[in-house]
Amino acid sequence: MRMKENKITPLKIGIRAQDIQTGLQDVQASLLDAETKKVRLVGMAERLAIHIRGSDVITDCKKLEYIATQFGIDALTLPSVLNVLEELDWVTVEKSGTDIKKVEETIPYFSDIYSKAGEYFLNSNPSEIEVATIDVCDMLALTPIIKETLKDELGLSKKDFQLILDIGKTGKIVDEYDSKKTKTKIMYSPLYWTENPEKIENMYVLLKKYGADKVSETLKKIKDYQGRPVSDTIFGAGAQSIDDETAIISEAIKRGIILAPAVDSLSGKKNFAFIPFVGLPLEEKITLEKAMAVLACVRYGQHFALITQIQHPEAILVKLLKSPYQFGSHTEIKQQYAILVGRGMGTVFPDRQLKGRYYFRLHPTEENLKAVKLAIDLLKVGELMEDKGVSKDLKNLLFNAGSYEEALRTLPKIKTPAHISSSSREMFVDVLNETMDELRGA
Repeated sequence: MRMKENKITPLKIGIRAQDIQTGLQDVQASLLDAETKKVRLVGMAERLAIHIRGSDVITDCKKLEYIATQFGIDALTLPSVLNVLEELDWVTVEKSGTDIKKVEETIPYFSDIYSKAGEYFLNSNPSEIEVATIDVCDMLALTPIIKETLKDELGLSKKDFQLILDIGKTGKIVDEYDSKKTKTKIMYSPLYWTENPEKIENMYVLLKKYGADKVSETLKKIKDYQGRPVSDTIFGAGAQSIDDETAIISEAIKRGIILAPAVDSLSGKKNFAFIPFVGLPLEEKITLEKAMAVLACVRYGQHFALITQIQHPEAILVKLLKSPYQFGSHTEIKQQYAILVGRGMGTVFPDRQLKGRYYFRLHPTEENLKAVKLAIDLLKVGELMEDKGVSKDLKNLLFNAGSYEEALRTLPKIKTPAHISSSSREMFVDVLNETMDELRGA
């Protein structure tokens, strides 16, 4: 039985390829290597591209090899990864024989690299298993799914489905949870859901009450439009008749699955829905909260401003990343951005020429700038993009003079064994036997 037609955008494919490679890079995957080679190669190319972007010309190729090893790219694999980058027109490689002498990069800064990498993957004739692994990673990024429902949705054979689960569990991008209440197996992604049984159980309640299709569709609408205005009826007093979508949002907010920060201005208090599965470490929760607050304020001006509504929200956010880190003036800024002032992110000050109008200026700390970048990513694709997987230590090693020992605090991890089920092992043995028989002319 073949898998259903893939409908993920090249952008999401590129992002998921990086997630998969990141998960698998510290694993001795052996038997799984052949099943994931193209998606891992694209993921490697993306991660290396992000780190060498801005270097212009790299002549210290030993240093480049060292950096590449941190992403699971050994010296033997590096030429293949650079070849992908050349085919993407992002680098030019100068060689002497087989030795790399110089790498010139032209990796774009102000457009995402993931869409082009995703298109490259689709044009590389990937295997059904690789495409399905990307599908699973993307589906579970949105919501946990009952195991049998996931299998039916993919339309794969039992063996192929198990192989995908082996790949996912090996890379820690897929796991399963046994519901204590119903003894049902629920698949989820640790990349996007903290391993919190209560939260996954809460999601299972929604899935059973409203159906997986309705819940997934509702959450997708929010993921695709982070900061979506929430109906006033959700927070209104008294019992009211509401549709299923509003009911799902309401219950998801109560259960902590959807976050809904409030902004108060001339049109009254409004709430904005977010699904914060953006791949940020838990310790950066404050950065995420700031990013949601920034985008919520902009969404207020986009949807509820009384005089002039924001037409280009991304342009507003981009202004906060460049000196003088401000925008305005406008009559509603003083109230609309008060939540950011309260969080210590910036200040509101009056326009000296136009009475009653105000500017907002960001305090350009590292955390605040990162929060604004994250807000832009939430606005564009619903999750962290531009700084995804960036290591400052490795950036510094490439851009600054210094010995390799300075980066030894970023040591490669000892590789762990792959998670391979008995059915997948049997499949590999069968393939090996068939191959050997063909070679022997049997």
